[in-house]
Amino acid sequence: MLGDRFGFRRALLWGLTLGVVGAVTCALASSFPALLVGRALQGLSSAVIQPATLVLLTLAFTESGARARAIGVWAGVSGLGIAAGPLLGGTIIDTLGWSAVFWTVAVTALVTLTFTLGRTRALGTPSPRPIDVPGVILAASALASLAYGLSQGNVLGWGSAPVLGCLGLAAVTSALFLRTEGRARHPLVDLTLFRNRAFTTANVGSLLAAFGPFGLLVFITLFLQGTQGYSATRAGLVTALFPIGVGVSSPLGGRLIARAGARGVGAAGLAVIGAGLLLVLGLHLGGSPLGTALGLASEFFVMGIGTGLANAALTTATVSAAPAAQASQASSVLSAMRQVGVALGIAAWGALVARGGGGTPGFLNGLHAGAAVIGTLLLIGAGGVWLGLAPRAAAPSRPSLTDK
Repeated sequence: MLGDRFGFRRALLWGLTLGVVGAVTCALASSFPALLVGRALQGLSSAVIQPATLVLLTLAFTESGARARAIGVWAGVSGLGIAAGPLLGGTIIDTLGWSAVFWTVAVTALVTLTFTLGRTRALGTPSPRPIDVPGVILAASALASLAYGLSQGNVLGWGSAPVLGCLGLAAVTSALFLRTEGRARHPLVDLTLFRNRAFTTANVGSLLAAFGPFGLLVFITLFLQGTQGYSATRAGLVTALFPIGVGVSSPLGGRLIARAGARGVGAAGLAVIGAGLLLVLGLHLGGSPLGTALGLASEFFVMGIGTGLANAALTTATVSAAPAAQASQASSVLSAMRQVGVALGIAAWGALVARGGGGTPGFLNGLHAGAAVIGTLLLIGAGGVWLGLAPRAAAPSRPSLTDK
């Protein structure tokens, strides 16, 4: 909405500036509430940057093949940034302390801001539309209450009043959001986008792609540090091949999409993620530390390959399915779906790990259960993407009276 109103380059500059302020606030925080304020500013920054960069790419690359390749690189860098956190963050914390993580982010955002000021230009024409205030409030309330309820379910108990209250609030505000958007003259999200089968399929597929591996990253890190005695750096090294796989496969996915289309690449990506999750069933106690580390690293590499392919293909499918005038809404919906996928995935992994029982054997049983259930779900999702992105057959034209 901000990009539509003020221009997407300007929105990107604002987002990067906010990222610098948020990171510096975190680095200087002397209390937990101050740290929360800084993290909130960083979250707002990311929410502006993600859709702004994607829309600018779609405006800069108008030819379908070039756009697919550009989105492949974008998806690779985006996935690389998200997934590299455990490795880089763990190393910086072990060597320089926790505040150094935020100083690193602040410097990186400042360099990116300077580069953007000097090396980019405005694209597209701003088209201001009225701000859908009820839609903004309801969307924020629904997503915030859903994220908090899911993240705290395994901590406070799924039957606890705060968790049930948050999940109930998420359900009510989501229903009100759908009703409000369906009646609004200038909705925050045009719900007619979801009438397009390809758009809906790509967004659900993107949710699933975030649902599986990112939740596992959290709990494998806990398993290695909490039960196996790994340091933060050593645990980060085990998962390091995940971002490498994402970075390698995303540009490759862009090229494959340009040649063969998003359907097969997206389905293959989800299937590879599912296969990588099922490989976690081979994790067991009592093996050599080196063998365990190498096995997990290879499994994360497989999941990284699948994530890169899926993100590139499903992002391309989402952008292609939306009309040009609704590119900003499409990219924002995609970003939100991925965030919901991460929250759902962490909650699902947490619930399955908690059901495994206490101690290291129970934790491992829970990881095996999560790998089996979520890996199978990803394989089913791959079939759904294959079917959902299938081109619709054109209706046969009626012969005219003059046809012979």
